[in-house]
Amino acid sequence: MDDPEEAREYAAMDHSEVNASFVDALIAFQMVEGDLLDLGTGPGDIPIRLAELCPKVQIRAIDLSEEMLKIARLKAAKARFSRRIDFQLVDAKDLPFGAAFFDGVFSNTIFHHVSDPVTFLREAFRVLKPGGRLLIRDLFRPKDRATLDQLVSLYAKGGSKRHQQLFRDSLAAAYTPKELSAICKDADLPCADIRLDSDRHMTLRLVRPC
Repeated sequence: MDDPEEAREYAAMDHSEVNASFVDALIAFQMVEGDLLDLGTGPGDIPIRLAELCPKVQIRAIDLSEEMLKIARLKAAKARFSRRIDFQLVDAKDLPFGAAFFDGVFSNTIFHHVSDPVTFLREAFRVLKPGGRLLIRDLFRPKDRATLDQLVSLYAKGGSKRHQQLFRDSLAAAYTPKELSAICKDADLPCADIRLDSDRHMTLRLVRPC
C-alpha cells in the first residue's frame, strides 16, 4: 500500500476495537517485556498501544509500505515512543536479523496478504529466542458466501465502498484453520496452537522450545 492516498485512507479506518483485543492477547500471552518484532505494522497503532501499556518492551516494527511507515513514525513521535519503537522498511520473508534475536514476534491480520506464508513463518520462528513467543492473528475464510456477506454487512457497514470491498477481499483470501495448520507443518513449526478468537479471527500461538 504505497499509494499515499490509500495509506491515509487505511490509517483513518477505525480498527481500535480489534487492535485493543489483539494487544490484550499479546499481554495475556506474556509479551510484556524484552525485544519484540511486529511483522506488517501498517500505521503503527498496535506497537504504540503495546508500548503505552508495557513500559519494558522495545519494538522493531516492519512493513513493506514506506507510506504506512511515514504515518506510523509520525504517530509514534506524537505519542513520544520514537525511542522505544523502531520502524523499518523490511520484507518479513527475508528478515535482516540474526537467529534467536527477539523475545517475541507478532503479526496482526496480514498473513493472508503474504505471497509465501511458509517462508514467512520460518523467518518468524528463526529470529525467536528459545522460550520466546510467537503470536499471529489473521482473518479466517468464511464457510460460504452468505456468511461472508453477513460479516461484511456487520463489520464494514459504516465504511466506504472501498473499505467494504477491501474487507470482503481479505475474508475471501484468508485461510481456514485447517489450511493454516497445514502451512505450519510445512514450515516445521513445533507445537503451534491455532484457535478461533471471534467470528472472523483465528490466532496461532507458539512458545519456542528451549
